[in-house]
Amino acid sequence: MHDIKYIKENTKEFDNAISKRGGSPCGSHILQKYEEYLSYLNKKQELQETRNLITKSFKESNDTENLKKQVQLIKKEIDELSLSSEKIFEELNQELLLIPNIVDEKVPEGLDENENKIIKECGQKKQIEFKPLDHVKLMENKDFLNYEQAVNLSGSRFSVLKSDLAYLNRALVNFFLDHNVQDFGYMECVVPELVKSSSLEGTGQLPKFKDDLFQTNFNNLWLIPTAEVPLTNLNRDSIIKASELPLRYTSFTNCFRSEAGASGKDTKGLMREHQFGKVEIVSITHPDKSTIELDRMISCVESILTKLDLPYRLVELCSGDLGFSSTYTIDFEIWMPGQNQFREVSSCSNCKGFQSRRMKMRVKDEKTNKIYHPHTLNGSAVAIGRILVAILENFQNADTSIKIPDVLQKYMNGKKKISYES
Repeated sequence: MHDIKYIKENTKEFDNAISKRGGSPCGSHILQKYEEYLSYLNKKQELQETRNLITKSFKESNDTENLKKQVQLIKKEIDELSLSSEKIFEELNQELLLIPNIVDEKVPEGLDENENKIIKECGQKKQIEFKPLDHVKLMENKDFLNYEQAVNLSGSRFSVLKSDLAYLNRALVNFFLDHNVQDFGYMECVVPELVKSSSLEGTGQLPKFKDDLFQTNFNNLWLIPTAEVPLTNLNRDSIIKASELPLRYTSFTNCFRSEAGASGKDTKGLMREHQFGKVEIVSITHPDKSTIELDRMISCVESILTKLDLPYRLVELCSGDLGFSSTYTIDFEIWMPGQNQFREVSSCSNCKGFQSRRMKMRVKDEKTNKIYHPHTLNGSAVAIGRILVAILENFQNADTSIKIPDVLQKYMNGKKKISYES
């Protein structure tokens, strides 16, 4: 949600920021609608004052019947103004909910992902002396990955993981959570995977991305597309003490996405499914410290990929590829030899005050009594299925066995590889 005061004082800058995303300037339109709303409120206040004066004159008047008629007419006009003001206020809110966050000044301008900027590369691509297979061919032949059964159960874009592949999946969850909690101090949470519409509005998935979500027929609840939603909303409609900042949360959840805009992309495999596991990290911090907090969050994800010994690169998203709620995003891409390309496995984003305004999350400074909106940040640390793909393709052997990264072996009872015989 955007601050009307900011739009009023920085209309040109606001319009420029929206234009960078490829949107149409709308600052003047929003302000016109807001002024119209204020005019209704002012007229309503004037009529209420007039009504009060007339009511006070009842005792001294000899024509109370006429005064009563005036009061009734004023009351009717006030009711009509109330309906009009409520209607335009709702229209204004709905329009504001559809406007994306303001782009940070350091975001490179561009139309789409082709204009994203690679800012760092780490790790060496493994020397594979044979033709590498993609993860589907590696695992499906072993029946560690079964799509036929998944289709029978649920349809396309689902999978069934078995045996050592399921074991590796669980090992990754435990490793990610231990790393986030023990090495970076995030508080582990177990959160609902069904949320209210208001929670999705708070983080920016609703109303704009309704088609990407799964809605249930129970109590207007939705399946979460990411743990960012429940974690960030833990402090919605509340006032946080400034001394408690930063708040840092981590959680493993299943995530659910319709992939409405991904027709024909990655229809088979673990890269793009309707249901997938992910460990998320979320931070809530003082506005002056969110840039430092984002750097810390990026370091957390980098540490994971380094420990897994996976070659990766950091990509700065351009304005046209930036997520709806984000002002600035860094993607992590891992080299996938079976696909002969880098693929995105994580994103870390600074949303500044955009989400906290939408969910009425505030902070109170105990010393000054000043109340302000904190900045929120989120990151994948990390998407389990995509890291599975990276491990399978990067650690495959000529005999199609898979070496288990050293850091995960303790989470798999000392097992060192996945093979037909394992």
